[in-house]
Amino acid sequence: MRFSLRRAMSISCSPVAFALLAMSLFGCENKHLGRPCNLGVTDDGGSSTAGANATISGEVLACPSRICILPAALLSTDDGAYCTAECSTDDDCSDGELNSGAADDKRCHHGFVCGVATEVGDFCCQKLCICRDFVLASGGQLPDPPSCKPGISTCKNVH
Repeated sequence: MRFSLRRAMSISCSPVAFALLAMSLFGCENKHLGRPCNLGVTDDGGSSTAGANATISGEVLACPSRICILPAALLSTDDGAYCTAECSTDDDCSDGELNSGAADDKRCHHGFVCGVATEVGDFCCQKLCICRDFVLASGGQLPDPPSCKPGISTCKNVH
């Protein structure tokens, strides 16, 4: 019986190749939710009426999802704009980057919730991961705005 080095390599590498393939197919994608990003606007921390409107861009290369958001500040916060992603439930937003406690860290302090960030524009009625520092999430949930209900909404994202 002849022992082939090529056959030995293919047999020993098969489990490694299979493991790498499985991790690439089934591994969780890191969306870098909460990573600071630049929208090119000044954050007023919700201290003026400008804080009543969310600012969202879908073309920010620093974010894997390409979505950078500065939510409407319903609560006063010094958090800045951050990378976000589409979501269906709060579980989709559970792995976000949080504030380290450093004085210059403008990341989210209290985690993320899945909800509608705006009712107008390209992201109207689209559920995105929103930092809890910006919103009042009663019972931990953000209810969908009435204007985002099917049959009522004129938003292109409501089906």
